[in-house]
Amino acid sequence: EIHAEVQLKNYGKFLEEYTSQLKRIEDALDDSVGDVWDFSLDPIALKLLPYEQSSLLELIKTENKVLNKVITVYAALCCEIKKLKYEAETKFYNGLLFYGEGATDSSMVEGDCQIQMGRFVSFLQELSCFVSRCYEVVVNVVHQLAVLYTSNK
Repeated sequence: EIHAEVQLKNYGKFLEEYTSQLKRIEDALDDSVGDVWDFSLDPIALKLLPYEQSSLLELIKTENKVLNKVITVYAALCCEIKKLKYEAETKFYNGLLFYGEGATDSSMVEGDCQIQMGRFVSFLQELSCFVSRCYEVVVNVVHQLAVLYTSNK
């Protein structure tokens, strides 16, 4: 019984030392790993993205010619949707979100609202063309899905 208590105390000491050692290692790693890039110290950063060198048509090659055509159409539509999404995020979201912000009605001189709206008309024209293009792409996707679903071939 005394021997078991001695072993238990030794085991307790070991666990305390091991825990403190792990804590020191964790603290040392947090300092070095967490601050990999600091804007104030490192003004330049590298953004490494993988680059695919093969074209879409090379990736779609199969023995079945009909399947190749179907997959090519859907892949092209997916690429078009991705481009439209990027264009919407970069070109139109901020303009729509922040239109009219920054100035209160009481601080605007008479006629400023009309000038601001006049400058916004060209943006709205581009947005109208963009929405029309999105509509055309969505209609095309629906038509392609309908043909694939109802096809007997």
